[in-house]
Amino acid sequence: MNKNELVHLHALLVRVAEEYVEWDVAARGDFSAYHALGTTPMSLRRSRADHETATLVLARTLAGLSDAPRTEQTLEDATAR
Repeated sequence: MNKNELVHLHALLVRVAEEYVEWDVAARGDFSAYHALGTTPMSLRRSRADHETATLVLARTLAGLSDAPRTEQTLEDATAR
C-alpha cells in the first residue's frame, strides 16, 4: 500500500472513530494512545511509517471497542441515529 492509500485508510478510520464517539460506543479518551502519536490524516508531511503506526493503533483500538459487549438497548440507540 502506498502512502496516499494509507493516508486515505487513516482518514476513513478516523471517521469511524468519530462515529463511535457520536454513537456512545466509545469515549474520546478511548483514543488517547492514537492521539498521543500526534499523526492525523492531515499530517501529510509525516512519514509513511508514522501514518502506518497511527493507522494500526487506531485500527486496534476500534477492533477492541467493536469486541466489547453491548446491550440490545445500546444497539437500538446507535441505529436510531
